[in-house]
Amino acid sequence: MKLSDDDVDLIRASYVRISHDLPHAGEVFYAQLFQIDPALEVLFVADVDKQAGKLMSTLGLVVSQLQNWQDLEPVVEDLAMRHLAYGVHAEHYEAVGKALHAMFEEILDRDYAPSMRAAWDRAYRALSDAMIDTAYRARDTSF
Repeated sequence: MKLSDDDVDLIRASYVRISHDLPHAGEVFYAQLFQIDPALEVLFVADVDKQAGKLMSTLGLVVSQLQNWQDLEPVVEDLAMRHLAYGVHAEHYEAVGKALHAMFEEILDRDYAPSMRAAWDRAYRALSDAMIDTAYRARDTSF
């Protein structure tokens, strides 16, 4: 993943802002996700509050390792395969990206500047592309 230093700084600054209340950020994310695509709610058989905590923890790990893709890559690959096992389809990643942006917009309000949104978009696209490639490449070659 290639992000500029400015992108990394913007992403980290925004995460620090939401990290003051990660449970709330997780709640907002899932509320947004289920509003964007209500059909995704059936994928969450476990407690959504626990899932929100896992999401925010994973997001924090990703943010901390943005400049160390080689260390982050195995984590992303494992995450991709787990999501495949949960029933996530490639087209679901778009709704997740929209929900991520919507979460930041709701929590940060006007502080979610266009430059910050663009930085998150680049990072999320790189991560989701890697996850989709990993999950569906592995699935296509398993026959």
